[in-house]
Amino acid sequence: MNAYNISNRFGRIRQALLLQKIDCFLLSSGANVSYACGFHAPDSYLIASQKGLTIITDFRYAADFRKMAKPPVSVAEINGTVFKTIRGILKKKSLKTVGFESRHLAFAECQALHELSKGKITWIPLKETIEPLREIKEDEELVNIRKAVQITLRAYDFIEKKLKAGMRELRVAAELERFIRLAGATSASFDIIVASGPNSSYPHAQITGRPMKNGEPVIIDMGVTVNGYKSDLTRTFFLGRINPVVRKIDTIVLQAQQMAIKAIKPGVLIRDIDGIARNYIKDKGFGKNFGHSLGHGVGLEVHEAPSINGKNGLRLKKGMVFTVEPGIYIAGSYGVRREEMVLVTSNGVEVLSGISRH
Repeated sequence: MNAYNISNRFGRIRQALLLQKIDCFLLSSGANVSYACGFHAPDSYLIASQKGLTIITDFRYAADFRKMAKPPVSVAEINGTVFKTIRGILKKKSLKTVGFESRHLAFAECQALHELSKGKITWIPLKETIEPLREIKEDEELVNIRKAVQITLRAYDFIEKKLKAGMRELRVAAELERFIRLAGATSASFDIIVASGPNSSYPHAQITGRPMKNGEPVIIDMGVTVNGYKSDLTRTFFLGRINPVVRKIDTIVLQAQQMAIKAIKPGVLIRDIDGIARNYIKDKGFGKNFGHSLGHGVGLEVHEAPSINGKNGLRLKKGMVFTVEPGIYIAGSYGVRREEMVLVTSNGVEVLSGISRH
C-alpha cells in the first residue's frame, strides 16, 4: 500500500477514535490489524491512537514487518510478554482509555491486561472497532478482489472440463487447490466445498470420497486469497441429463438471484435485497428450503460486514462488496445454489464475477 493510501486510512481511523471518545484501539483480529497497517500481519496486535499505529509482534515477523511498514505505522517487538509490551506502549504514549475487540480478545487475555494495568487504564469492550471502515472498499483493495475473482472463475472453467461420473469429491477439491496456487493465489480462502447428489442438499456439506454420478447436481463453493483479499463464488454443475425437478429449482434460484442483483444500488435497505430473493423463492413454494442469509461482505475476511439478511436495516453504500447467493435445498435429496460477488457503484451495481450459466 502506498504512503498516500495508508495516510488516508489512518485519518479515518483517527475519526473513528473521536467518535468513540477513546484514546486508542487495541486490535487483535488478524483482518483488522492487517487493514490498519496496510499489509498482511499475522499473529500480531496493533495499538491505533491519534499519534500513530504500532504493531506488536514477535521475532518471527518483526524484521519483515519493518521493511513493509510506512509512517504512521511502526513496529514494536515483544519484550518479555506481549501484555507487558502492550502496557509499556500505552504508558509511554499516555493512553488511558482503550477500546478492545470484545469478540476477538480471549477472557484470559483481558484478565492479564487488567491485572497489569493496575486500574490506571480504562478498558472498554467494543463489538466493532474499524470494521465499518472496511465495508467500503478502496481502489487498491478492489484490484486484489478482482484478481481473486478472476482466478476463481478460471478455476471453474478448468474443473468443468474435468467433471465426470466416478470422479470423487476429494479429487475435485485437490484439482482445484493445485490450479489456484499455480494461477497465483496464495491459498483457498476457505475449505473448498464439493457436494454431489444428496450431499448437495446440505448448504455447507463436508467433503467426502463419494464418487459423483450422472443425473445429479454438483455444488462447488470456493474462493481464493490474493494479497490477503478473498473471493467467494458458488457454481452448481450437472452431470449428464438434468432431472426436470432440479432444473425447475435451478431456474427459480437463478431468477431470484437476478431480481435481487437488479435492485442493488446506493441507499437501498439491505433487508429489502434479501427480501426480494427470499419472497420470490417463497412464492414458488420453496420458502422453507432457503434457510440462510442471501449474502455477506467479502474482503480481508471471506465473511465480513455487511451481512445481507432480512434483519439488516442499514442502507447500501457505494464501495460495498458482497455475495448474492440464494439456494434451495431438499434435505437428503439434492440442492442448488448460485453465488456471485457484486460491487455497489455510484448508480447501481457491478457483478464482479459475471452471471454464471451454471
